[in-house]
Amino acid sequence: MLAGQELFWDKSLSLSERLYCHLLGIPIVGLRIRLRRIKKLLPQTAANILDAGCGRGIFARFLAAKFPMANVTGVDSDTALQERNRNIARAIDIESRCDFVVADLTRYQPGRKFDLILSVDNLEHIEDDIEVIHKLASMLAEGGTMIVHVPHYYRRWPVFRWTENFDVPGHVRPGYHLAEIRSRIEDTGLTIQAAGYSYGLLENLSNNISYAVTGAEERNKYLYALLFPLLNLIAWFGQWSRPDFGAGIWIRAYQGTQQGTTALMEDDVESKLT
Repeated sequence: MLAGQELFWDKSLSLSERLYCHLLGIPIVGLRIRLRRIKKLLPQTAANILDAGCGRGIFARFLAAKFPMANVTGVDSDTALQERNRNIARAIDIESRCDFVVADLTRYQPGRKFDLILSVDNLEHIEDDIEVIHKLASMLAEGGTMIVHVPHYYRRWPVFRWTENFDVPGHVRPGYHLAEIRSRIEDTGLTIQAAGYSYGLLENLSNNISYAVTGAEERNKYLYALLFPLLNLIAWFGQWSRPDFGAGIWIRAYQGTQQGTTALMEDDVESKLT
């Protein structure tokens, strides 16, 4: 199933939007880029999964499909959005194992541990991100994996020049330096298994064109709908890149100690830019 294809069942969308999603999946280039990257970081098995700041529920439903025996919890503070997520889960028959909870992550108390926690592009929306990172780490079971993706402080704009990341509505900070987000996670006691950058050259180019059209506010929907298949194809070809500097940062961390883990260290490029 294409990512977001299940949005066909989101009755808040127009019929044409629902049909578009059914044919092509969710038309958000950046989300598709992040999902392709996250897929490569997932553990082989998981039984209890938390999608922290689940938004539209795309990752939560993807994880429910990826791990059909797992229970997935998607947490978000948007009541209306979570109601739509529940309706979609009901329509595609995963309601019994994919629960969408309305909660503020700073106060969320699940009452259980998770063996996989996912946080994708939501920490930049939270003022007290350190508190939330510590809270997420406390919810991780021994031997569990936490995967975090955040915007990098820098991005290529429009193609080759490195600039401060976009001022996106809802963000309380442009992004993170790799050493900064690594330190926040390591301070919780988790072990960093691997870390690196996302958004290689082709992915970044595709995403920048997307931003130029939409302004990160879903403007020019009809033009974007026409361009999306091409932009997504360009980004798709870039999914195997391993950029040493990119517009996103990913980290895979582990609860406990593990032998033979690797961590990609921050490139000198960033220190030259600061």
